[in-house]
Amino acid sequence: MQGIVYRADGEMQVESVPDPEILEPTDAIVRVTKASICGSDLHIYNHGEAFGFEPGCRVGHEFVGDVAEVGSEVRSVARGDKVLSPFWISCGDCIFCGKGLYTSCLNGGCFGFPGFWNAGGAVQGGQSEYVRVPLADGTLDRVPEALADDGDDARTLPLTDVMATAYHGVSEARPQPGGVTVVVGDGAVGLLSAHAATLFDQRAIVLLGHHDDRLGMGRRLGATHTVNTDEQDPAELVTELTGGLGVESAVCAIASPETMRFAIEALQPGGAVGWVGMEVFFGAPDIPWDMAYLKNATISGGVAPVKRYLPALWPHLEAGRIDPSPVLTHDLPLADGASGYSIMASREEGSVKVAVTP
Repeated sequence: MQGIVYRADGEMQVESVPDPEILEPTDAIVRVTKASICGSDLHIYNHGEAFGFEPGCRVGHEFVGDVAEVGSEVRSVARGDKVLSPFWISCGDCIFCGKGLYTSCLNGGCFGFPGFWNAGGAVQGGQSEYVRVPLADGTLDRVPEALADDGDDARTLPLTDVMATAYHGVSEARPQPGGVTVVVGDGAVGLLSAHAATLFDQRAIVLLGHHDDRLGMGRRLGATHTVNTDEQDPAELVTELTGGLGVESAVCAIASPETMRFAIEALQPGGAVGWVGMEVFFGAPDIPWDMAYLKNATISGGVAPVKRYLPALWPHLEAGRIDPSPVLTHDLPLADGASGYSIMASREEGSVKVAVTP
């Protein structure tokens, strides 16, 4: 079969890779109907060697598809079911899965990342024709019948990661009814954080970034105000909207030293920051701890336990209250999928996120 693999920093290729096989009775094989490239995949593209990637390693952790085969102990899904796979494998039975912290599963791991792969055999990547899903009962989620057509894949696919991560960030920011939420970052997670905030009865949703085309998309997804931070100081708008008190909630979808500092500075006393950006892997944020202390601020978040949020997100998607598909600005056939990395890495005008269809 065909799959996208890491070859070297700055080089992804579509190659023939081994067909997946059932290795454990708890495995399932999924035929991928649509996958996507995540912003975190760009870290592999740019710095894969530093992350321990070897040439030929399969990539991708966002995919939906049909169950092609199941192991003898799999009970929750059957051949032919349309399924969504969270990016993190989880058993559903350990102490942390019981707490809803599926990304801390004692038996889990992450598709497409060797450092987080604990499932035996070659690392499986979702940007391919088929994927072996370990611990299928704890990992896979059946797509509701109303959304099970392949034509709905662009709507359901973002729930594998970026939409659920956005919802996680907003939830951790503890929005108050009638309050103001500020979202820092105009990548896919930032855009969908503004979208997710529309579910929390906010008086204002402020999206910060420095790409006018993306800020325009953010307004279409629900942001009431946008600020290009290359041209305007967002503190002025925050002061105007809150009478100088600061916002109740901030979502940091970047988590660089500068963005974490601003998120905390923007808070009013008792406010919360939902922290879901991945820049922390490249250096600890310079958090103003003295300010956070004096404000009684809450800082929480991290890697999103997608499985926890799917029961809440499916009804919103079915009812049309959310539709994350606009962030999938490109859809390439798998044969051309490797070029999606350069599209996203260069932040080509009009691009946010690339989907890949086998």
